[in-house]
Amino acid sequence: MSGNFSAPNWKNIVQYEKLPRTNTDQHGQIKMDANIMFSMVILTKNSVGVIENLVDRLLEQDFNYEYEVIFMDNSSTDGTVDYLESTPFTHKKIIYVPEGEFSHSGTRMRGTEEAVGKYVIFFTDDILPIGKDFLSELTRPLLEGKAAAAYGVCQVNPETGDPIDAFIHNNWWQSIYDVVEPVSEFCWNYFTPEQRRRLCNFDNCSSCIDREVLSVLKFPSVPYGEDMMFAKKLILNNHKIALAKGAKFYHWHKVSFTYLLKRMCIDQHLSIPEFGIYYIRRKLGVVKSIVTRVLHRTFTAFFMIKIPFHKKFYWSFYNIKTLTADFIGKYMGILDENSVKGFSPLNKRLLKKKQEYIDRIYKKSIKRY
Repeated sequence: MSGNFSAPNWKNIVQYEKLPRTNTDQHGQIKMDANIMFSMVILTKNSVGVIENLVDRLLEQDFNYEYEVIFMDNSSTDGTVDYLESTPFTHKKIIYVPEGEFSHSGTRMRGTEEAVGKYVIFFTDDILPIGKDFLSELTRPLLEGKAAAAYGVCQVNPETGDPIDAFIHNNWWQSIYDVVEPVSEFCWNYFTPEQRRRLCNFDNCSSCIDREVLSVLKFPSVPYGEDMMFAKKLILNNHKIALAKGAKFYHWHKVSFTYLLKRMCIDQHLSIPEFGIYYIRRKLGVVKSIVTRVLHRTFTAFFMIKIPFHKKFYWSFYNIKTLTADFIGKYMGILDENSVKGFSPLNKRLLKKKQEYIDRIYKKSIKRY
């Protein structure tokens, strides 16, 4: 960031009065009402090169409801704000988020406070909706009264992203529940950690949430993983969560070794108190997991997918890097003071690095998912 940066003249481009709530029929189901308002909250940060694609896809949608678009921009310096001001949305706001004040939870909650719609839709700047019915499918579970929150299906485009990851994971949604029902705290305590985490699958890269519910429960004040923790709040407070299986979108970007190390470290660190889950427990397990998955992905690259030979090598080496960062980061995330008792110089070094990462992330959150 340039030290000479000064914020532009930020303004709310359009102000709104709150719209009336939709009615329900005698069975309590939400009636389809053309006057329902949605608020799209999109987080941006030096987004030139990606945000244009999202905007183009949104403008192409077959969506029969009025909506406003709220851009939450985190001190962009690359012309993002100029582009946002030029977008042809009928109802639009651009909100300035100062450097150092951005967080995945706090910035989304601030966007919710600015919203007037009955439902709030959240997007990151670099997703790419698939098909013209994407918005209709994402919002359908809420409009039909099936859930208080819904999320879309993340896909990896094999043409522009990691083709190995696309081949292995693009069918993940088929084994996920359409709707997760509320559970009591009593039952929650008897579920396994893996069951708890599975029930709380949620993704704020593309989500739709009832604004009143979100205003009451709120995203937890964490730098990362606010979506899965909010999902826990929902089901423990008598609300349902839907996976909108017809709302597919592409989302993938290359990550550095250090970025993924930090991300997996904070993910594991937060998952222990929330779900009691340990993705990895021992150093030997780290080595075993890396070797097993590297072999699997290398085999996939060379024998399961059709890509040029040089790309098989490229993506195989990329996966070696990301898998190594993934599992070392998860191992770092489980370490605490008990992990360094006795002679454990490696654990002491990793714990020190973990503490540095956690402190830094809380002060300045990881920008992208």
